[in-house]
Amino acid sequence: MNLKKLLMAATIAAMTAVSGLSIVEAVEIKFGIGIKEGDFPEYNALVRFKEYVEFKTNGEITVRLFPNNQLGGEREMIEQVREGSLELTFPADGAMAGFYPKMQVWSIPYLFESAPIAWKVLNGEFADNMRKDILKETGINVLAFSQNGFRSFTNNVRPIINPEDIKGLKIRVMESPVFMKLVNGLGATATPISGSEVLLALRQGVVDGQENPPAVVYGGGLGEVQKYYTLNEHVFGLHLIIANDDWLNSLSPGHQQVIKDAAALMAWTENLQKTQGDWAFSKKLIDELGMEIHVSTPDEKAAFKAVTQAPVVEFIREQVGDELVDSLISEVEATKVNLYK
Repeated sequence: MNLKKLLMAATIAAMTAVSGLSIVEAVEIKFGIGIKEGDFPEYNALVRFKEYVEFKTNGEITVRLFPNNQLGGEREMIEQVREGSLELTFPADGAMAGFYPKMQVWSIPYLFESAPIAWKVLNGEFADNMRKDILKETGINVLAFSQNGFRSFTNNVRPIINPEDIKGLKIRVMESPVFMKLVNGLGATATPISGSEVLLALRQGVVDGQENPPAVVYGGGLGEVQKYYTLNEHVFGLHLIIANDDWLNSLSPGHQQVIKDAAALMAWTENLQKTQGDWAFSKKLIDELGMEIHVSTPDEKAAFKAVTQAPVVEFIREQVGDELVDSLISEVEATKVNLYK
């Protein structure tokens, strides 16, 4: 090595020692999601995750986004994360219940009276304990829970004002026995269909309707093939930001913290935008697609609650046990007291 090269090597070594910097090869991670690209709460939350991670790691980690079910449906992407071929995905609670049946406890009809109550519970002791249990039971690391939104019924046959109006309709539900119990209990026929196939099923008339929050109905194109929408808000749906645990633990402690912080930011982004979306996307559905939307009154919600809650709670108790159900209900009630005094 000549003198010039020797001096250059010594300078680089000295700069590294002084600044604490090291030359690190950039790592690309994959994040799969069902929603299509666009100005939708889920996709916007995903972009916030990407931007935060890449900024906070100085580009040492880049995040490649795969929206619109490019990597498969939710169940397929959960399986990919569990196996390690996909680092991160963002499934709904119904899909996750196929891997972790205790997720069904969140599907108690009319459990949450408002989004702020739900937000507190999603970041409380009950949720923390469940995240630990999911890791223990499945090996999947849940970085955060977030608001998928209050689920409500759409259909092509008639307006649904009272519980009797849904009788006889074929309603698509997530692949979850709890949702089948809820819809069948109303006298309709529950038909489990993967999220990636819902639009086609509605277009072909395989089912008359489905149930989802306004942002999903608009963003997923469901409003283009549905006429009536009743915002009865029967279940508060969750999303989970999940990661392959082996991959996460392979990162440096600093990068692990960035990923976890980004997941928290992603969750709060969706929480806020999904709540805003209840009226913003409802207006789009009316103005752009001509949907007829009915906002259920408190008395109408009470009628749905009287029909659905007790039988579904009994069913969930049979599936997950009294202790889990009682623990969640207790935390919800305590949260209501703390929020509203």
